[in-house]
Amino acid sequence: MNGRHFAAVFAALLLVAACWSQSVPAPAFNTASAGVRSADIDAAVALLCLPSDITRSKAGTASGCRVCPKGTDFQAVGHSDWGVYAETPGHFTSAQDDDLLLSGSGCDSHANDFGGSFMFSFKSGKPRLLKYDQGLITDRCRKFAFADGRDFLVCEGGWTGMGENDGLVLAITFDVAGKDSTTKLVTATDTTGMCGDDPGQVAQESDIKNIAFSTKDSGEITAMTVTATLGNVTCPVVKSERKTGKSAAAVKTYEIEFLFDGEHFKVAPGSRAALHRFETN
Repeated sequence: MNGRHFAAVFAALLLVAACWSQSVPAPAFNTASAGVRSADIDAAVALLCLPSDITRSKAGTASGCRVCPKGTDFQAVGHSDWGVYAETPGHFTSAQDDDLLLSGSGCDSHANDFGGSFMFSFKSGKPRLLKYDQGLITDRCRKFAFADGRDFLVCEGGWTGMGENDGLVLAITFDVAGKDSTTKLVTATDTTGMCGDDPGQVAQESDIKNIAFSTKDSGEITAMTVTATLGNVTCPVVKSERKTGKSAAAVKTYEIEFLFDGEHFKVAPGSRAALHRFETN
């Protein structure tokens, strides 16, 4: 994955009235961060670096470290550019525990997505570092709860390398120790970055365009629909698209619905063929 930039951005969350359930576009930038407290961020970052090495935002909240934190690829390296770019509170390790997930970048290699996430557990306002998950990027996420009260995340991510760009939709859960378990639900692989001067060269164009959720009035998720594009185009057509901003007729739009049974996402029967197209390309 590209640790700093995800392939697409979640759209603004719209509230739609419904008697039983509602389908809404995906939320704005890291909606899962709602409710985070600056005091908790300060206390958590203080466990990662010395007071003299803490960097702060214009508002005064801790925003990173000048020395790479322990657990990162370049730990203890000074003059780093490690910074916090997503703060997500929740009950991830259990329904009773108050946790805080801090995603940061600048101290890990490309192989580890340039960053990762630190999981902290809070008791009586004091944080305890549980785990650093390298490569776990959580800056484009929506938070939901299991029936037992634990929280999990649905995130949009991506990976770029050698002219290939993969857009991803992920479900992320955590165990009692803070270790993540990631399930890839949809992968949109785009190879238009490999285009050269050969007019006959064919590339695959694909992208995640939108994610919409269906929820009960209680907020419990029941389903999710991913809108994604896929098609093969010649490289001259790719260049033309970049100029006009319009996709070629060969690039089709698909809606892939997943049903949530309280524990897992399962592709809806009517969406299996569409999902299979993305799994085989």
